[in-house]
Amino acid sequence: MHHDPTPHLSFAPHLRPFYPGDLRGYSTTLDALVYPGELSVQHSHPRMNLEACRLVGGGIAVSFDSTPMQVRHAAGQSGHDGAGEVLAMIAVDGQGTIEQAGRRLPFRKGDIVFRTTRLPSTCALDESGRLVQLRLPAGRFFGIYADLRDNFEPSLAQPGSMLAESARQQLDRLFAVQAQPHPALAYFSEQSFVSLLAAIYCEAVAGAPQAGDAGAARRHERDRWQRLAAYVEANLCDPELSVEAIARELCISKRLVHRLFATQQTQYGAYLRERRLERAAEELANERLAQLSVTEIAFRNGFNDPSHFSRAFRDRFGTTPGGYRTARPLA
Repeated sequence: MHHDPTPHLSFAPHLRPFYPGDLRGYSTTLDALVYPGELSVQHSHPRMNLEACRLVGGGIAVSFDSTPMQVRHAAGQSGHDGAGEVLAMIAVDGQGTIEQAGRRLPFRKGDIVFRTTRLPSTCALDESGRLVQLRLPAGRFFGIYADLRDNFEPSLAQPGSMLAESARQQLDRLFAVQAQPHPALAYFSEQSFVSLLAAIYCEAVAGAPQAGDAGAARRHERDRWQRLAAYVEANLCDPELSVEAIARELCISKRLVHRLFATQQTQYGAYLRERRLERAAEELANERLAQLSVTEIAFRNGFNDPSHFSRAFRDRFGTTPGGYRTARPLA
């Protein structure tokens, strides 16, 4: 069994160097930091440099300098929730190709490529270069947009993307080793970068060619769902939120609101209840909100009856809100 270096990593922005010593050592370390694969090289005396750190909000960042090489991931790795993780790679220098799910994505210096650990893939570096890769939990990367996670498409950032240019500029600042005046700065700097990468992915998928009218219809329905989900998320605190209010705000019919929920294999009431309970659980585990009472957290998430909130919370998580807060380490 290989030693897992992940628990011993520093948090961003401090990258920890690794010195595996030989090709097999680098391969084993990359298995743990990215996902299992077979590392091969073109030169008899390859030069490699590997650094990594944990991300404050969840995930790992890996910086890998190498002469020409290839990593073939013959099998996917789904993780405990079956969703896999998103691999967002920035080619700081060099060029090569990523292949996944029948897609071949040639990259060069400055490009940003997205793939998933859920599926086999191959990453080849054709010349000496540096690749920075973020391995991000799908839930963190996609947030409320589970449809994007479930229908993931390996993608390359759009040519000339201003979002991608912003990400390239932000990359060096994100991992600059300097004293952070406040822990929140490290977190929000990192979170803004992850959100920027998610926006670049969405831009890439939206710009990908679609097959005929059916593809355009699917995109239109996806866009409607995403607007609906964003509106619900922004109004979870409103106990009067209703199908009628959503339909009025989005200028669509109530029937279409119900149909959009059906495309996600859920119904309005079940979705709203689940999101409110999930966010309440996040707030109960957040040390920055420890001064708030359970009743206040209930009100913040659209429950105007604390007793109903406690019953619903117990049904969902198997314990009372107070018990959940006590049992979980505060984040």
